[in-house]
Parts: sequence; structure tokens; C-alpha cells
Amino acid sequence: MKQPTSRARLAVSAAVTAGLCLTGTAALTSPSQAAPGTCDTAFPVADLTADQVVHGLTVTSGTTPTPFDGSVIGVMKDGIEPGVDLVMAKLTSPTISDAGIWAGMSGSPVYAEDGSLIGAVSYTLSFEQTSIAGITPWEDMQAWAGQPAPLTVKTTASAAKKIAARSSVTQAQAAQGFHELKAPALVSGLSQRVLDRAKGRPYLTKGATAAGQAAVSPTAADIVAGGNLVATASTGDIIQGALGTVTSVCDSRVVGFGHPMNFTGNTTLGLAGADALYIQPDAVFGSFKVANIGDVLGTIDQDRATGISGLLGPVPPQIDITSTVDYTPTVGAPRNRTGSSQVQTPEASADTAFFELLANHQTVMDAFQPGSENQSWTITGHTADGPFTLHGSNLYTDRFDIAFGSVFDVPDLLWLLHKIDGVTVDSVDVTSDVTDNTDLLKIKGMEQRRGGQWVEVGNGSPAQGKAGHDLKLRLVYQTGQTGQPFSYHLPKSSAGMRSRMFAFGASRFPFERGRPHTLDGVKKLVRHMTRNDQASVFLFGFDGHHSIQLTATTPSEGKVIGGRKSFRLVIH
Repeated sequence: MKQPTSRARLAVSAAVTAGLCLTGTAALTSPSQAAPGTCDTAFPVADLTADQVVHGLTVTSGTTPTPFDGSVIGVMKDGIEPGVDLVMAKLTSPTISDAGIWAGMSGSPVYAEDGSLIGAVSYTLSFEQTSIAGITPWEDMQAWAGQPAPLTVKTTASAAKKIAARSSVTQAQAAQGFHELKAPALVSGLSQRVLDRAKGRPYLTKGATAAGQAAVSPTAADIVAGGNLVATASTGDIIQGALGTVTSVCDSRVVGFGHPMNFTGNTTLGLAGADALYIQPDAVFGSFKVANIGDVLGTIDQDRATGISGLLGPVPPQIDITSTVDYTPTVGAPRNRTGSSQVQTPEASADTAFFELLANHQTVMDAFQPGSENQSWTITGHTADGPFTLHGSNLYTDRFDIAFGSVFDVPDLLWLLHKIDGVTVDSVDVTSDVTDNTDLLKIKGMEQRRGGQWVEVGNGSPAQGKAGHDLKLRLVYQTGQTGQPFSYHLPKSSAGMRSRMFAFGASRFPFERGRPHTLDGVKKLVRHMTRNDQASVFLFGFDGHHSIQLTATTPSEGKVIGGRKSFRLVIH
């Protein structure tokens, strides 16, 4: 399945299972030596004939491929793209009879009787469950065709007639065309309940579904034609990937799927196996494979129109994302955990960080609950000019769910960094100290330093300023606490202006207030970010001809600030 470009260009074609709790970090092991593979010979599409018998391999449970049979219906000229035909076939097996062609079957090899490889299952008809498959030719998969394969393939009248003549499908149903096998987004490490809430940021995988990690990880020996094939964007606490099927292996070079993930060409993804649990029939939305993802065994380096490809052995460079959560509840013993995820695809760093932080909070706190958090973070990386380090911290208070209320800033910052050419992030380390306290500082009023004392500013007693001089102020909160002083320098041109000041509490999401295109711009954004325990006070003045706009930020107050107020200012 192809997804639009987003903060994380993930396309995931597989298994769905719900409600996994975190149990630790999946290790990235050195893979065992794989067999050289079959180095398949392509059967010429031009030589295919109607009713020609075919055989195939795919996994329905575990890691061992099982056979299916079928027959050729015909060939749609240029069905996938110009120069790439679509082979139509009717497939049979007990599981196909029960569930039809399923998501996760993409890449399943289909052979002629002489053992040569016709191609990979990659499409199916657009209506309900069906045994009719669209096959991407192996001779084109070997050649890596050059433009995106379509998500849907129109069926000609003659092709629809052939399908209807050789199956229980009606001509009207066949005329609806073929569609690329579905690829539901898959994330392990979070329950479906949490994933359903994790929406609204462009870097988050759309429609993500919870899944699991393999208890006994498949090895390189399981990466065989017809076996499970996973392209991973991250591993560890949070595994994100795309599950399909291996089409062919030759000298440790693995080819699968029969269609692209995102048509990115040269790419970097982890190559892993999976342990299939079962095929879930679904007559409404399409059947799918349920599976647990295994360890990384190599690198996917090609994402092309007619499939993905990679090499068993060397694993991709990784971005280490670490989260330490210390929780001190009002009642009960303190709890803590350090979790980590490893990112194989740099563009997946933002969503992986989001999921890692959220998962670790939920694991330690074991609830959706209110609270406050003092969070600090360090991001390291490098450019051609050398290494860099970004440090930051913030306070959060959320009266519904502190876990969800505190996990956006670091992913937002990683999203900005990923968009800058030449910047590579190496590691992310986040420390969170969480309590049950939900006290806020709510803005009630303002005082001005005038005549050597603090004077209350109100509707009947506006602040008094003198053009060309400093105006010294402080906020007052509903608790009776007075804030630390801040000041403006009023320009000489402001004399006589009608003016008003607007004080706001925490603005949230500081890294969504600018889109710098350089590393220096990001560094500046980090240096000048307004924390949630700082208030922003905007001053506007106007005299009918000219205007001024000034901004002041209060010093940190140690608690999250809320509320808003406006105050009059008279400038002499």
C-alpha cells in the first residue's frame, strides 16, 4: 500500500492484533548465514496461456511457506504501468477458499509447472473476498520498472468477461477492477486504545493498528521464497513495519511484495522476518494476516514500482531513542522504567519518538490519569561540519492524561530536523519526572513598579508608561502568588498611543511556531522557546498613523501558567 509523504512515510502491509503490553526491547542480532536462494528464472509473460496451471507458496501460520494452486485467466497488457503487464489468475487453497486473497500475501511467488517464476501476487479484485489475483511479472520485478504502480487497475470488458467465465465472479463485479493488496499500518508496543487517540500530527502513521513482537524471532534461514518479509522503520519497544511475502532470494538478495511501499527508490529500512499466527477472514474490509514481527536481519535498500528489495546481513544505521520515566504517585511506591527504540528509517524518527514516549509513560503509570511532568531532553546529531547537541526542558500539567499531554514537543523537534538537508540525528534521550499534582498558576492581574513600589493595574487604573523609558511589570496569579518582574522599553514614537497589553498562559507546542530551514534556525528556535511555566505578554499601541508591537516573556515560575487577561496602558 502506498501512503502519501508525511512526517513518517510508513506503509505497512500486514498483520493486525490488539492490546500488547511492553515487555522489553527486541534485540538486533547478527543474522545467521542465509542460503544462496533459488535465483529464479523468469517465465515469459508472452508465453502464458489461458487455463495454464500454476503453483505458489505463501505463509498462513508460522514461518514455513505452504503451497497453493491456480490457473491463468489471462494477461492485461500494460495493466500495471506502460510496459508492465498484469497477469490474472484464479488461486486455490483451503485458506484462500475461506478468506480469499489477504493483506500480507503481497509478494507470494507464483510458478509455472517447469519451476520458472511467473511473478508475485500483488493485486486482487476490488470487491469483498475473492480468489482472483493480479500478479506482477517476475521479469519486470527483476528489471525494476520506473514509475509508481497504480493503487487500482481498470479491468477491460474482455478481461472482465474472461474472469467471469473462469470463476464465480460476475462480469459486473470483475469490471470493478483490481486493487493493490491492502497494507494496514502496524505498530507494536501500544494498545489499540492508545493508538486510537494518537491522531492529529502529520508525522503519525494514519490508521495505525496494534501488533506484536515474535517470541522466537525468525532467522535468515526463514527468509525464503513464499516466506514472511518485513520492512521495518523502527524496532525495540516500538516496532513499525510492513509485512508482505518474499518472492525470490538470490545470493542473499531478497525481493518481495510485487508492488512498492512508497516508491522512494533508494531507501533504508530494516529487513526482518515474522511469525504468522493465522489469516483473519473479513468479508467486508478484506482478509488479513495476523503476525508478530521478528528481529532485523538485513537492509531493504530498494522501494520500486514492482517490489522492494534488500540484502540479508548488514543492518541499517540506527537512531537510538531512549525514554526514562520516573513516577512518584501521591499514594503508593514510586515507579520507573527506561525504554528504548531503534529507528532504521530517519524519516520515522518523529513518530517513533512519539510512540516510545507515550508507551513508556503508559507502562509506568498504567493508566490514563492527570498529573504534572518535568521533562528534559538531549538530541545529538551531525552534519558535514561536525556534531551538534540540542538540550531543552519543559513543564506540563494535564488534568485528563499527563502521558498524552507531554509527548509532542520532542517529536515536533525531530520532524523539523528531519526536513533539513544534511542533518542526521544520532540519538534522542528524554527524562520525565511525573507526579499526580495538577496545580496551575492562573493569571489574575498585573502590577507595575512605579514610585518605588508595586501598584495594581486594573480597569480603573491603567499602567502608566513614559515613551523612551522602561516599563517594569509583574503578573499576579489567583493563588495570590506574584510573578517575577519583566519589562518593556517603550520607544519614543509611542508617546500618546492608545495601548493595551495581553497576557497569555502556556501556548503549547513551541516547535510548531516556526518552520526553520537551517540547523541554525532550529537551534535559535530551541534557545528562544517559551516554556509552559512562562507567560507571554503582548503590547500593542496605535495613534491613528503608527503602531508598535512588543513582546515580553516572563521568567519561569516553576508551575504551568494558564488563563489570559488584558490590561490598559497609557503612554505619556
